[in-house]
Amino acid sequence: MNRRPTSTILGVIALIGMLVSPYFALIYASVEKEQKLAQKIFYFHVPSAWVAFLAFFIVFVASVLYLWKKDRIYDLWASAAAEVGVLFCTLVLLTGPLWARPIWNAWWVWDAKLTMTLVLWLIYTAYLMLRSYGGDAAQNAKFRAVLGIIGFLDVPLVYFSVNLWRTMHPQQIVVKGGVQADMLQALMVCLATFTALFFALLFQRVSLARAEEELAMIRADLGEMRDP
Repeated sequence: MNRRPTSTILGVIALIGMLVSPYFALIYASVEKEQKLAQKIFYFHVPSAWVAFLAFFIVFVASVLYLWKKDRIYDLWASAAAEVGVLFCTLVLLTGPLWARPIWNAWWVWDAKLTMTLVLWLIYTAYLMLRSYGGDAAQNAKFRAVLGIIGFLDVPLVYFSVNLWRTMHPQQIVVKGGVQADMLQALMVCLATFTALFFALLFQRVSLARAEEELAMIRADLGEMRDP
């Protein structure tokens, strides 16, 4: 209940951002000289990737805390972050080919960065599948925590892959300061929008998970009361 105002505020910020982001990305930002209009996908592709990394970092931290504290709430946070992270990672894998097709003349190439991003998506999809497997809840949570920690090791590999291996993927032009001022401003607007949307979804998912657990406990108590 205490997170509802925060989630609502973040949801409003995300909604406003989704209304103004297309203007900043498609109209306000300059057209890139070499990639032309295809480069506009950059303003949605890059924030999706950054937010996916943030989500998986939360899974990592919450998983460590769960193994340490054995508190169920950390498992709920890890699971919720994994769900939303997979959503944004899916957006990365969808927007990437849309950007690649006019530039590389191919929807997909087995580039190091692309391949490891796909591996990252598969790891956390397996995390969600493991959660739905059932069995002993505590043991299942431990397995998922370990997978969430190991899976995060792929994030720095994805990020630094353009420096570690030969790759067709563009370099880290934002970090290196190779973006025009208006392009950077448009990127920051889109990044703020995606971040607000992420946290709004995350808080809502955690609240829903806690409500589901409370309902299950109430049903269990009612079942015990009905037993002779």
